[in-house]
This record gives sequence, structure tokens and C-alpha cells, in this order.
Amino acid sequence: MNEILEIIYQWHQGAGFKAIRRSLGFDRNTVRKYVRMAQSVGVEKGRPLPDERELSTRLKAIQDAEILYETPAQDLIDPHRDWVASLLEKGVQGKQIWRLFQEKTGLAIGYSTLKRYLYTQFYWGAPPVTVRLEVEPGSQGQVDFGYVGKMRDPSSGKIRKAWAFMMTLSYSRHRFVRLVFSQDIPTWIDCHIRAFEFFGGIPAAIVLDNLKSGVVKPDLYDPTLNRAYAELERHYGFVADPAKVASPKQKGKVERNVPVVRNHLLAGRDFRDLDEANERALRWSREEIGMEIHGTTKRRPYEVFQKEEASRLKPLPAEPYECPQWKSCKVHPDHHVVFDLSYYSLPTRFIGQEVWVRGGSKLVQIFQKEQLIKTHVRALVPGTWKTDPSDYPPSKLAYLMATPTYCRKKAAEVGPQTEALIQEILGDHVMRNLRKAQAILRLAKKYGSVSMEAAAQRALLFGNCNYKSIQTILEKGWETLNASAADSQSVLPLSPLGQRFLRPPDYFVPGKEGGS
Repeated sequence: MNEILEIIYQWHQGAGFKAIRRSLGFDRNTVRKYVRMAQSVGVEKGRPLPDERELSTRLKAIQDAEILYETPAQDLIDPHRDWVASLLEKGVQGKQIWRLFQEKTGLAIGYSTLKRYLYTQFYWGAPPVTVRLEVEPGSQGQVDFGYVGKMRDPSSGKIRKAWAFMMTLSYSRHRFVRLVFSQDIPTWIDCHIRAFEFFGGIPAAIVLDNLKSGVVKPDLYDPTLNRAYAELERHYGFVADPAKVASPKQKGKVERNVPVVRNHLLAGRDFRDLDEANERALRWSREEIGMEIHGTTKRRPYEVFQKEEASRLKPLPAEPYECPQWKSCKVHPDHHVVFDLSYYSLPTRFIGQEVWVRGGSKLVQIFQKEQLIKTHVRALVPGTWKTDPSDYPPSKLAYLMATPTYCRKKAAEVGPQTEALIQEILGDHVMRNLRKAQAILRLAKKYGSVSMEAAAQRALLFGNCNYKSIQTILEKGWETLNASAADSQSVLPLSPLGQRFLRPPDYFVPGKEGGS
């Protein structure tokens, strides 16, 4: 009946059939059946929900009436009861009995009708028998999330949907409750930490549902835990034990707490906001529900916890737990992954591959196949590039390092003429001419400092700083000037048109050689 009431409550609060199926593990047809039953006794959305006791009474009356319907088809089977019993003793399956019955009698009855007859008369296909498992003190805790309605957000003042995180110690039934607005990974982990601090210790195992914040890939035998939750498990030393998918009975000690929190803690009380409700939840867990006689154990959970279980919990670790952020990322062609709106570099060999990125408060660590391959200081401002130049191949790295300042420095190492040439090139439109300066320095590396110095001197003398001209001078060996030409002519400044006079000024004076 509690499960039926929970179905009706969630439907009354606006949840759809699919959402209720995921929450409680029932088939949608079952959900639909009980919703229609509730409607037949006057439950409607938008109108107050009847008291649980009154609603239970109405539903039971309808269920009893449904049991009293006539069964004419089953009455047709009853005269052949002994024959059906003999088939069951021989191990004949129900489907075959249904076929043989129609062949023998010529009566057209449904297979479901025959199954109901076999169940009522021979207890055939009865539900499996369950066995209650009790545990030792401190050996197990069970956790769950449950929707509890809408509450005011203290930070924004808005009304939002709220969920209750619950951790119940399986031995004492002592519980921790915290109301939250999200079921994401940081909230999930924070609630675990608060629960451990509330209890003053850690149970040996935690039975949890298969929500994404805890379990990435549900599996009965080899579940895959969320990486952040797995770190929490190792830090606190407990064993995470995911329950079987769609089997809420495997964590029944916490499952029933959802309506208890809603009806015992929240019903009839108006809280200012979520913070006030959480303050009351802590007192409620210890002083109210914790001091009531439990229906199963017939003892007070908080007293049992203090006397028998608290000392059996594992101690809290000395170091606080830092909640990391994990994300699967692809390495882009620019050598970077995008993590938390910033960019972090990796070596060339990882381009195009999938990696796992772990973001802590200070560091960002990048893993591939559980192996740490790179560490960066975490960016504090979105859009920040964290680039290690050594991650680039040498060809790309050389281009990035060859800044104007770098080019001037390398030219000075070659010689004064090369330095003057680079200064001349970078003197106008520095960024546009940067590639030319880089290329000329590569020529210096190829032909040597002596040849480069001579070629630079000749280029400056004739005012020709074109890359192709300098390359031709070095390739043809024209860089060497004769001594008389070098002594008689000096390097002249460029005119505004970028040209130099090819003759000295006194050449044009009358009476001298060449003058008119």
C-alpha cells in the first residue's frame, strides 16, 4: 500500500508515467492501473490529496470489490482439475497445458485465464520468496534521492524543485537527511561527506542506486563507478555496492524513507527556505524520528546507534576530501583539450585521441588509459590558454619562438651588418615583415655568419632588402666586395623612395671626373 500511495503522490505532483517507472521500478501499465484507481475514488490533480489513511481505506474497498468478480472461464476449467493436476505432476509447462486443454475440450479460453487458475488452485508461478538480510553494526549504509516538492532557494529567492538525500545505517536505522536542488556529482559527493561527518564515521559499504552521479555503467557483476565517486570511495575507505537495476527492494531500508521525510518532516510545516529546512532535518534525525520506536527493530534508532553502532564505524580521514571534476575530452588539432571553458595543451602524438581530464582546485591532470600524461596549473579565468611550448613539434615551435625581439637578438649574434639588416627590415610593418626576418636568419644558419655578414653589407650598400636578392647573393657568391669599393663607398641612408644614389655627390661637381 505504501508503494501504491507513492505512485499516486508522484502522479498528483505532476510526474509522468515514465518518470514514476524510473523512480519506483514499476511497469507503466501498473502505474496507469493505480492512477486510474485513484481517480475512481476522487483523486484529481489540482485538488488537495486526501489523507493517507483515508485514501488507503478507499483503495482497499475497491481492491476487495475487484476480487469478487465472477470467473465463468475458470469455472469451465474446474471439472478437469484432476487431469490438469496430472499434467503438472509430469512436468508439463503451463503453455502446453493450455494447448492440450483446448484440444481435449474444444473450449476457447485465454492463456492468462489458465495461468490464474493454475496459480489459485496449485500455487503455480507464485512470486519468489524473499529472505530478510540483517547486517552487523557499522557494516552497511544505504543511500537514495527522493523528490519532496518545491522550496525556496536562499541564494536567488526563487521556488525550485527539491530532493532529499538520505543515508540510512542498516543496523540501527539511524538516518541522515539533506535537502538539495540538484542531483549532480558535486552535490552527490557533498551529501556523502556531510553524512559521514554527521555520523562521525564511515560504514564499511554503501548500497546506492544506479544514478549517473554514482554509477556510469550499471552492471550486476562489474559496475563502472563515476570517477569522482570512485575517488571518494578510496579516500574514505568504503565499498560502493550498486543495487540491481530497477530493484528498489535491495535497498529497502532507505527506500521507505522518502514518504517518511515528506510526511513526517515537511508536511504541515512552512520553512523560510532550504537552509532552514536542513537545520530542522538534522534535529529531526536525532531528536524526533531518531527517538521513535522503529516498526521493524522495535527500538529507537538514535539510541541503538550511540550504544552499538557508532564505535563500529570507520574513523574519518585526517585530510579533507577535495571533490575533483572529471571529463572525457578529445585532443584537437591545435594540441589542446577544452576543459571547464579553458584550454590545456598535450604533445602532438595525442591529437585526435580521447583522454580523461581531472580538474582539482589547483591542478589539471590529463590521463589516457589510467596513465597520467600531462599536468597543468588550473586556469582561474575562463578562456585561458595553458600551453606548454614543448608540446609542439620543432617546426611549429621554431615559428612560435621567432618573435621580433628574438630575431633581433639572433641577428646580433651573427654580426653587426646582419643586425642592421634585420633592424632595417623590421623598421616598417614589423609583423608583416617578421616572416622575411625569420627566413633571412635561416639563410645565416645555412651559409654561415661570415657569408651572411658580407651579404648583409652588400644588401645595405645597394638598399636592396628583398629576400630573393639576398638569397641570390649567397647562392651566387656575390657577397664579397673588393677592397676599393668597400673603402670608397659608404652605406648611405635610404631615401623616402627606398633608393640609394649609386655615385657619390662630388661626382656631379663641374671640373671633376664625370662632372659637366
